[in-house]
Formats: sequence, structure tokens, C-alpha cells
Amino acid sequence: MAQQSRNKKFTMTEPREYNKGTKYAFWLVTSDDRLFEFTESLICVNGIARSKDGLRALINIDNDYDADEAWHWINTELEDESNMVDLDQMWLDAFS
Repeated sequence: MAQQSRNKKFTMTEPREYNKGTKYAFWLVTSDDRLFEFTESLICVNGIARSKDGLRALINIDNDYDADEAWHWINTELEDESNMVDLDQMWLDAFS
């Protein structure tokens, strides 16, 4: 069963056992490429494999981390990241 984020910008399946170099993996579904890149940079992520349609990725959880705790942490981090707003250069100049 997929876990829906509060802002509906992505979904994550619960982690399941996976047998290709990692114990657990889950599917991340989003149309925002930035979220895939962000997820890949997280320390508890061992790697991602994007689907051909580009909207899904299998996220491998590093074996050194508890899969359930890592999944919840990733979900929280993605919630925060998906709410980030890129400011126009005009605004960045105004703040500096």
C-alpha cells in the first residue's frame, strides 16, 4: 500500500525485502525530477533505479540502516524538500 505525502507531490511504497545487494527497497513515484536527485543524495540510500517512464524509481535502503526508520526519515525529508520554492534571481539579489 502506498504512503501518500501530505502535499501529494510524491508517493512511497512501504519498504520490502529485495535481493540485489540491498535488503530493503521501496518505490518512489513523482513527476518532480528534483526529488529523485535529492533522494539519491541521502546517506541512507544505497542507490536508485529509475523506470523507463521516468516517474518511478526503486530506492535501495543501505543495509547499515533500519529500513523502517530510514523510510520514515526519507519521507519526512521529501516532504520538506517538496515544499521548497526556487526563488527568481531578482529575489535572491534583493535578500543579499
